[in-house]
Amino acid sequence: MTRTLARFVLPLAALLTLVGLAAHASDRTTTLRQVMTDRLVIMIDVARHKWNTGAPIEDLDREAVVLEATTERAVAGGVDPDRAAAMVEAQIAAAKIVQFALFEQWQAANAEPFADAPDLVTELRPEISRLTAALIDAVAATEADLADCTVHATLAPVPSSLADFPNAWATAVAGVTDGGTDCG
Repeated sequence: MTRTLARFVLPLAALLTLVGLAAHASDRTTTLRQVMTDRLVIMIDVARHKWNTGAPIEDLDREAVVLEATTERAVAGGVDPDRAAAMVEAQIAAAKIVQFALFEQWQAANAEPFADAPDLVTELRPEISRLTAALIDAVAATEADLADCTVHATLAPVPSSLADFPNAWATAVAGVTDGGTDCG
C-alpha cells in the first residue's frame, strides 16, 4: 500500500511544484510587464514637458548618465552590465518613439503648451530612475524565464495605455527579450 501511495504522491508533488514555479514565473513576468509599461507611459509627460520648454527629444548627455547608472545597478544586482545597458538602450529608443510621435501630432494640431506638464528634473527624472532600477531588478528576477515562449506571449501584447504606440512597445519588449526566440 505504501509503494502504491508513493507512486502517486511523488509525481503529484512534483507536478504541484512545477505549477507553483510556473505561477511564480507568471507573477515575475507580470511585474516586469507593469514596470515596462509604467516607464514608457511616463514618457508622455516627458514629451509634454519638452514640448512646453522647447527641449530636444534626444539628450545624449542624459542618456549617457542613465546608461552609467544602469551599469552600476546591474553590477550591484548580479545582472550582466552589457545586457542591462542594451535593454535600457532599447527602453530609451522606445521612449523616443513615443515622444517623436506625440510631437508630430502636436505640431500637426498646432498644440499650445500644456498647463499641467510635470517638471522633468524634479518630478519625472526621479520616477524614471526608480522605474529603470525596478526594470533591472525585474529582468534579473525573470532572466531564467525570458527564453520561455509563454513569457513572450505575456509581454508582447501592447498595453491599452500605450495603444497609440505599438512600435514603441515592440522596441521595449525586444530589448528585454533580446529580440525574441523562435516562439512562432
